[in-house]
Amino acid sequence: MLEHIFEGLNPAQKRAVETTEGYVRVVAGAGSGKTGTLTRRFLYLVEALGISTASILCVTFTNKAAAEMKKRIRRTLP
Repeated sequence: MLEHIFEGLNPAQKRAVETTEGYVRVVAGAGSGKTGTLTRRFLYLVEALGISTASILCVTFTNKAAAEMKKRIRRTLP
């Protein structure tokens, strides 16, 4: 059921997605999968834990990354 969330993630990315206590800061170089990891974390919180989308804050440093995250989440969630 949740396999699509973890598909292709390395161990550090998987840990960032699955961590549910406190905040998670993802710091990595360009092209390393930060946006995908944050997107999957959002989906994990909604799909696996039933958290309302209105209760989740995802922050990125660029408008481009924010727009990409929004697009990916909307494509996956109803």
